[in-house]
Amino acid sequence: MSVLKARLPWLLLLLLASGCFFVPKSWAGNATSNLSVTATVPPSVNVDTTPVNNIPYDASTGSDVSSNITLTASQGTNLTILIGQGQNPGSGSSDSNPVRRMSDGQGNFLDYELTKDASFNNDWGNTEPTGVTLAGTGSQQNVPFHLRISPGQNAKVGYYIDTLLVTTLY
Repeated sequence: MSVLKARLPWLLLLLLASGCFFVPKSWAGNATSNLSVTATVPPSVNVDTTPVNNIPYDASTGSDVSSNITLTASQGTNLTILIGQGQNPGSGSSDSNPVRRMSDGQGNFLDYELTKDASFNNDWGNTEPTGVTLAGTGSQQNVPFHLRISPGQNAKVGYYIDTLLVTTLY
């Protein structure tokens, strides 16, 4: 025990002395500032259409088909979808009141309507009032359209086609 008592003061002195080497650094002062971080999410829209192919037409009953325009628009993007008159507009056709026709490429036509509603009351046109307005969700959205080939048309046998331009305003 006497050896421990004799060395105790030296051990304490050694511990105190070694503590001098671990003194935290002192600073003269400090200054602060806020760092601002910003981001901009621009409106964006991607549109996808699927062809409506090989609609069987019977002059006694006509044909009704429904499909979708698929789009993804950034959340909060307000947009209007317009559909043009097509490549073969009929007499009196306009962007607000389209008269759409498919052609067989030989001067024969098959009239049809493209509407926003399944009751075929609201033509889908190429002006803001006749387009479809919606808000983007950031997720894929399906926007339905309805196509009717009216009965009673005296169409020649063949393959008929039309191409419509789909435009989004945002």
